[in-house]
Amino acid sequence: MPAATVIPPEDYNISYQLMAVEGVMARRIADVRTGFTAIAGQHPRDPLSVPAVFADLGSGERPAVAVLPEPPGGSTHPEVAAAVRRAADALADDGFKVTEAIPPDYELAIELWSTILSVDLRVLKPVLDELMGPAGRQFLDYALEILPPLDLAAWAMAHTARHGLARRWSLWYQEYPVLLSPVWSQPAFPLDFDIASLDNAIATLELMRPVLPANLLGTPAAVVPAGMADGLPVGVQVMGGKYTELRCLAVAEAIEQRLGPLTPIDPFTD
Repeated sequence: MPAATVIPPEDYNISYQLMAVEGVMARRIADVRTGFTAIAGQHPRDPLSVPAVFADLGSGERPAVAVLPEPPGGSTHPEVAAAVRRAADALADDGFKVTEAIPPDYELAIELWSTILSVDLRVLKPVLDELMGPAGRQFLDYALEILPPLDLAAWAMAHTARHGLARRWSLWYQEYPVLLSPVWSQPAFPLDFDIASLDNAIATLELMRPVLPANLLGTPAAVVPAGMADGLPVGVQVMGGKYTELRCLAVAEAIEQRLGPLTPIDPFTD
C-alpha cells in the first residue's frame, strides 16, 4: 500500500523505505480486506508504490501452513504458544495441511532488523525526539544503548545479508506458502513497562521478535485474535511471501470463522 503521508519526514531514509508500512485495522477480517482493497495500489506521492496483483486463495484452495508456536531467539509464554496451536488446529479442521516448521535463519532476521535500524535511528534521532513524547524518547534512548553503532562497511554488508535472507525465505514460501506464529511472544505488558529500565527495554525487544522478519523483508502479515494469555487477549500472525496480502487475510479469516470473536461486541449497537 502506498505511503502518501504529509507528516514529516516526507522523504524516508533507507530503513523506512524498506521496512515502514501502511496497514488497515478493523474488528473483522472482512473489513480489513475492504479497507485494503480500497487503498492498495500506486500513488504519485509514493515513488516506491506499485500496481501489484495480489495472490488470493482460490475456491477450496488450502495451502500448506508452517506453524511456529515458539519462535527462536527468546522465550515464549506457554499460553501464547497454545493460542498459535489452537489457531493451527482450527486451520487443520478447515482442511489446511499444518506442520510445525521454522523458516531459514530466523534469528538472523531479528539480528539484521536491529543492525539496519540502528544506523537510521541514530541519524533520525533529532527528528524523532521532536515527534515523540517522553515515553517514546526514553525507549529510543534505551534502544540506542542496545543496538550497536556500525561503520559503513558493516551497514552495507547487512543489506547484502538481507537480500540473501529474502531470497531464502522466498524459496521457503514455495514449500510453505503461509507461516503462522505469535504476534508478540509474551502477553501485553503494563503501561510504561518498556521504559522502566534498560532490562525492560531489552525484554520488550525480545518479546516483539515475531513481527520483525516480515518488517525486515517487506512481506505481508495479518493478525487475528486466537486466545488468552494471563487473562488478556492475544493474537496470531499469518505471514506470507511478497504480494500475498489477500491470501494472508483469507487464512486469517478462516481462523476467525472457526474460533469466533474473543470480544463479541457490535460497535454499531453496543
